Parts: sequence; C-alpha cells; structure tokens
Amino acid sequence: MANTKKTRFALSRAGLTPFEPLLSYDEADARAKALVERMTDEEKFDMVCGRGFFIAGCERLGIPDVNFTDASQGVHLRDEFYSGKLDRSVSFPSALMLTSTWNRKLAAEYARAVGEECRAGGIHVLLGPGMNIYRVAQCGRNFEYTGEDPALAAEMIAVYVTALQQTGVIATLKHFIANETEYIRKHSNTVVGRRALNEIYLPAFQSGVDAGALAVMTSYNYLNGEYCGQSATVINGLLRGELGFDHLVMTDWTSVDDGRKVAESGQDLEMPHGEHLKRAKAELLGSPEIDRMVTSIIRAFTMMGFLDMVQDQPLYLKNLPAHEEIAFRTACEGTVLLRNEGVLPLTSVPDSTILVAGNWAARTPIAGKGSGYVEGFDSTSYGEAIAERNILAKVRVRPAPTDAELTWADTVVICTGFEFEGESRDRAFSLPDDQNRLIARACERSDRVIVVITSGGGVSMPWHDAAEAIIQAPFGGQKGAAAIAEILTGKVNPSGKLAFTIEENFADSPGARYLPDGAGVDDPMQSLQPGAPKPEHLTGSEWPYEIRYDEGVYVGYRWYAKHGKPVRYWFGHGLSYTEFAYSDLEISGGALGSDQAARTDDEPVWWVSVSVKNTGAVAGAEVVQLYVEDAASGADRPERELKAFDKVFLEPGESATVRLPIVLRDLEYFDEANAAWTHAAGEYRVHVGSSYADLRVTGKVTIG
Repeated sequence: MANTKKTRFALSRAGLTPFEPLLSYDEADARAKALVERMTDEEKFDMVCGRGFFIAGCERLGIPDVNFTDASQGVHLRDEFYSGKLDRSVSFPSALMLTSTWNRKLAAEYARAVGEECRAGGIHVLLGPGMNIYRVAQCGRNFEYTGEDPALAAEMIAVYVTALQQTGVIATLKHFIANETEYIRKHSNTVVGRRALNEIYLPAFQSGVDAGALAVMTSYNYLNGEYCGQSATVINGLLRGELGFDHLVMTDWTSVDDGRKVAESGQDLEMPHGEHLKRAKAELLGSPEIDRMVTSIIRAFTMMGFLDMVQDQPLYLKNLPAHEEIAFRTACEGTVLLRNEGVLPLTSVPDSTILVAGNWAARTPIAGKGSGYVEGFDSTSYGEAIAERNILAKVRVRPAPTDAELTWADTVVICTGFEFEGESRDRAFSLPDDQNRLIARACERSDRVIVVITSGGGVSMPWHDAAEAIIQAPFGGQKGAAAIAEILTGKVNPSGKLAFTIEENFADSPGARYLPDGAGVDDPMQSLQPGAPKPEHLTGSEWPYEIRYDEGVYVGYRWYAKHGKPVRYWFGHGLSYTEFAYSDLEISGGALGSDQAARTDDEPVWWVSVSVKNTGAVAGAEVVQLYVEDAASGADRPERELKAFDKVFLEPGESATVRLPIVLRDLEYFDEANAAWTHAAGEYRVHVGSSYADLRVTGKVTIG
C-alpha cells in the first residue's frame, strides 16, 4: 500500500516492508456488506454511535466490541476498559522527541513497542499518530506532533503507521485538518489556501494514507467555515477524494453539532456517544447513510482481522523491559543540545558539587498533559538521575534554591518548563517568570549553568548568552531523566536535531496574532463545546474566531528566512560532542527534458551521494539533511526546503557515503491558479548539511 517512492524509501531505510492487511479491501468489503444486510436498523445505528472509548459490536453476528485508546507518548490506560489486562504501560518520549531523533529505524521500533502494549491490553485502535504542523510555539499539543516540516513529518509518519499496524493495531491519523492551536479549539475557523494545504498541511496525512492507515480522526476546528468533522468538503472531497482514503473516519470527541451533516459528510463514527446522530435518529434510522457508515467501520475492522482473532495478547507483557530500552534510546537520540560553551560533558571530579534546580527538577513522569498523558512506572526525576550518575560529586536537588545554594555549587543544572503543557489550552512563549528569574540568578552566581528545557516547543531565552549550555528535551517519558543524565556525563553523545525553528521573539512568528481580541493563553474558557455562545470578554466580531494562515507556505524556517526575522536556533540544529566533515557530493541521474521528467511520476530522478566523516575523538551520529532551492521557476517559493535526510552513526575517524533521493515532486510547487503541481525547466540547487543554516556542500540538478 506504500504508493509513493518517498514512502517506500522511508520504509526501506527503517527496515520495513509495506503494511498488508489480513484481508484485502474487496474481500473485507464483501464480508462487511453481507454482515450489514443481516443487522437490524437499531444494531447498525448503535454501531455508528461511540461508547466512550469503544465501539459496540454485534455479538449475535460475531462482531466484537472494539477498544480505542489515546496515544502520542505511549498507551494511555483507561482503567474502566483495560484493568486486569494491562496494569501498566511505558511512558515513552513524546512524538515530537521521536521526530527529533530523525531516525526511521528507531521510529519503527518505538511504534512496534506501542503496538505490542496495545495488544497486551486488548486495544484494537490507537488514536494516533498526530501530525498537525508546528505553526506556533504556543500550541499546547506541539509535543504530540511531528514538527514544522512536511517532508520530515511525512517520512516519520509512514514508518510509524506501518510498524504499528504490522502488530495488528489500527493507526489513526489525526487531526484532519489544519488544527494547529488549542485555544478554544472547537470555535476556531482556520482559513487557509489550497497551496498551503497541499504543500504544508496535507503531506504527512497523504503519507499516512499511502502507508495504509486504516483510520483518520477529524479535527475540532472549522476549516474555511465548516466543522471538519461534518464537512463533506473536508471528508468526501479532500480526504476521501483527493487523498484517496477508503477506510474508517471518526470524529474527535464532542467535535460536531449536526447529526445530519455528520451522516452526509463521509464521516463514519461520532465519538464519544453519537450525541448528534441520536438527535437526528428519527430521520437517519434505516437510511443509506447509516448503512454506508456501518459498512466502512466493519470493513476496516475486517481488513485488520478483528472479527477472526483475539486481540488480547498478554504474552507481550514480557517485552516491557525491551520497550523501556527503546524509550531510553529515543530520549537519548531525541534530546537536542542547543548550546555548549565547553561545559559539557561534565567531568567526574571527586567532591565536586552539583545543584539540580528548577520546577522540573523533581517531577515525574516527564510527560505532556492531556489525553496523550502516560503515567508509566519506575520513573526517575532529573535530580534523581543526575545524582545516580555522578557518584563522585555531591548532588543537591532544590527546585527553588537559595542564593547560597546557587553559589555553593560548582555546576548548576536548571530543569525547567511549564506547570501545564498539554491538550485543551495553549501556553505562553515565555517560561514562568519565577523560572526566568531563577536562571538569571544562577547565571549571576555561577559560570557553569546548564539549562534543560522540558517543553514541546521553543521558548524565549532572555538569559541565553549567560548560560553555558542549553538542552531542548521535549518530554522524555519515564526514561527521559536517565537520558539527560547520560548526556550530561558524556556516556551518551547527543544526536537530536530540532524539528522546529526557535524564534527569538514570538511576535516575529507567522501566527503571532492568532488569538482573538481580548484573549490570552491563560484563558480559563478554552474547552467551550460546539454551539456555545461567544464569551463576553472576547471583543472580536467573529464567532467562531478566524485563524488566518495568511503566511501561506511560509511556515517555520521558510517564514524566518523570507522575512529576515531573528532566529535563536534554526530547524535541524543540534550539537554533538564530536565534529563531522562533508565532502565529495555527487549527483547521478543527469539532466532531463521537462517532458521526460514529467513522465517519471514519483520515481527517483536523481540520487545525491555525499561523504560524511567523524573528525572528532568520540563516536557519534549525524543527521544529513538535503535542501532544494528553486533557481529555475521565478515563482514565489521558499529560499530552500528540506526534501531528504538520513542519520548515520560513525566511530572516530570513520567515513560513510550517504545516499539520498530527489524525486520530481521535490522540485515542484502547487499552482493554485491551475490547481496542479508544476515545475519549470532550469536549475535547482541542492544543499546538503547539518541544519537549515549549516550547509556544507552544494550541487545542482537540471530539467532542460
């Protein structure tokens, strides 16, 4: 089912074969239709109305109940369904931290482990992965997603979906579409053009569809004036029509307000209880719409084999220690070393003193909040983990230290973040005032201050130049503290790279003015249900309020480069304890005529090879990033865009040749006037390097 060359390439690099369901679409469709013919109207209607976190089956026809659970940091346990089956699950690093590894093979291991835990608990459907785009740093759910770049997100999603579904668990692509903020999310109207949708917001979903995902969850927001969960334009037109998705579509929980529209839109399932379908039951009971919805549900479940196998597989519980190891490696590889002025790695000196401070110094687990929260087990805090690994040093853990304690320490490690970051609300760009003051105080009293930021995105850093080292750690789960401690001591060489750009000032970001007049991220009314009136304190005229994506395709690094806005750290940035040299860029494939190139469809037109050498003294990993610059068309396009990447592990002095594909679509842009992808004859520059702003070698390809 992996239809595009880039998807097949991603799966190959991850060591995966394409996902194949137990039954083909046609086989499952015939079986589903035969079952639907035998169901009563009441049984059919009951199935399209959720039951909280499961779908009621039909026992007399052998259709089992089907269990759902939330995702993005592992398996969110719900005692009412899984008690007695799965009494614990691993608190994995967040999806954003997984993306920050840029490691396809590790992403496959991670997704497979999550799938095994689902099977251990009899869970059929995972409500993930999430793939909304990091558009604004303040979005409370950025940690659940895959960063700002569609190419990176698309490949990681293809791998995740494939590996998860190969365990016998359905993956749910969410949230479709253009849901990039949490602020009163059920009353926001995203206004976005087709070019931005096609180039930025749809590629990860398309990749998930191509990888064979069997479920999609629609989003809370309106898109261009209509709730996504009941919009025929969104579901039948965009998702089923243009993306070619043929399987189960469900609403997000309490995200619609019209049962008739739900049934007519291409939607299959209203969660959590089918409230609005039930309000329209008199006109929908026995209708062709309900028959279509039920058929789609049963067909997806039949393709995965739910009607023929026992989902509960407690034998997978024995794999929890292996899952913990995968979580640890993900946290190690997904941690990003932003700044290091020679203080790291810490050397083990007898009787040295380390102070671990900050509002995250003693917290466990290291996880974002909301539906994706996972409690985990055997969690350690940053303070505990640092103390365990610095046995020669005297370590104190003081979340709110005195000035004397700051002066006492040879090294101060401040572990900081937000008191709440998660679903249903956005958060500020600035850390809490007391945390910024603490970091500033520490920098005044010590010349060895290390700041560990636990957040799902960028924050302002008024103390930046005074801190000796800064680490970005987007929620590492139950092994996140251990990973940080290993990185601090040099037992692990950091290799994470930013999946988003960190601006210096939020006012410079493309979505800086997304909040309605009178609103703030600390607004207590962010969970208003569909149909609620506009709160009096919001002074803007629109309700739902509009979030205009006026920047078009200029999201993240594309925006800051185009407008020359100050950036703290560029997309793809991440330091190591070693150095890497790039050389010998070669491009094979040759120049093609424009007609010939157009006929290649998604096949690789060029292969780009580059030699990478570890020139330092310790083993390490480098993420080789390929960006394409359009020097041919003269169209309004970003300066350059990520189109390929790979991660290579090298011993000191070792070299490797990294080979990356460019396909025709990598050179194209979406022409809104003609509603088509297009390219121009001419030169396209190829830049390869260590980040968006750290390019080492350059070449070119030509369409003649």
